[in-house]
Amino acid sequence: MKINKLLWNNKLHSLTFISAIIGIAVFFSTTKDICSEVNKSIMLGDAQQLSKYLCSMVEMSVLGKEGYFSKVQAESILSEFFKTNPPKDFTVKQGGSTSENTKFSIGTYTTAGGIFKIYYVVKKDQENEFVYKLTIEKK
Repeated sequence: MKINKLLWNNKLHSLTFISAIIGIAVFFSTTKDICSEVNKSIMLGDAQQLSKYLCSMVEMSVLGKEGYFSKVQAESILSEFFKTNPPKDFTVKQGGSTSENTKFSIGTYTTAGGIFKIYYVVKKDQENEFVYKLTIEKK
């Protein structure tokens, strides 16, 4: 009786441990890296998708339009940019972290009309990461 109880407890502990490992693996496999998602949105020229990763007020400079813009305003500006300059290619040239809470990316955006440098900075609050600064300038 005691042996059966010990075996049962060991099986329960093993199942609990395996379940925890599977849960952690599923969590990390479904967590998306914001920079790769932002880069994908830029490569597709998808302002609507890109705006999902912007903070509520984003500092932007897009070909002379500079200031702090709401997500809706920023999406409109980016939509116009992508419409006028449809993507051919977007290549990240440099990226990394400047602190625990901040990441950055610098890339080259190629269109039929020219080449642009795109720079953005991502900041993390308590739970989420958002793009809080975005610059697009002609090379």
